[in-house]
Amino acid sequence: MTEKTKSNSKQFWMCFLIIFLVILGFSCQKKRSLIPENNGKSLQDEELSAKDLSLKIPFTREELKNWIPTALGDFKIIKTVIGYNESVDMSAIKATYSHQSDSTKQIVLEVLDGAGPVASVLLSGSIQKLNLDFEELKVNGFSRIHERKGRRVWEAEYTNQGVAELEFIHAGRFLVSVKGKHLRNEDVWAFAEKLDFEGLK
Repeated sequence: MTEKTKSNSKQFWMCFLIIFLVILGFSCQKKRSLIPENNGKSLQDEELSAKDLSLKIPFTREELKNWIPTALGDFKIIKTVIGYNESVDMSAIKATYSHQSDSTKQIVLEVLDGAGPVASVLLSGSIQKLNLDFEELKVNGFSRIHERKGRRVWEAEYTNQGVAELEFIHAGRFLVSVKGKHLRNEDVWAFAEKLDFEGLK
């Protein structure tokens, strides 16, 4: 088999896999909203199906970059990685923050825009995960999925590793992950609750 044939075969299977995942995402989409917001809107207003999201245009690199705060409380940004893949309409950003007086304390904030055919399938999988009722307690920490302030949230803390993290979906579209190093669960929540989501709609 020539290199060209191998390349064409690889491209065919990649396209096939993407189409399969999109179809799977549509068929598995839940009928009800999993993340109602306490802003007076009805659940219908908050619902975004995988089909709706697949047709939306993802945020650009600049839009995501402009939304990410350069400082939040005692944390200042030290690194930003912006991922934008125009060929598959997928957009995400990752920012690392360091505590102003203790550099060992860091927070990594990641946001994936669920708009576009590929990202909507990834978001659909996260929605299904967050719809579970789950709790695991260990000597050195915990992991659970529950509802907090009107959102379905996954959160975990491992004191032996000095790691605390949480994950939720904003506006039925953005997958938000916040991970703290050498921090407790309440510190990570305090950071997340300071985020201004007005720009993410």
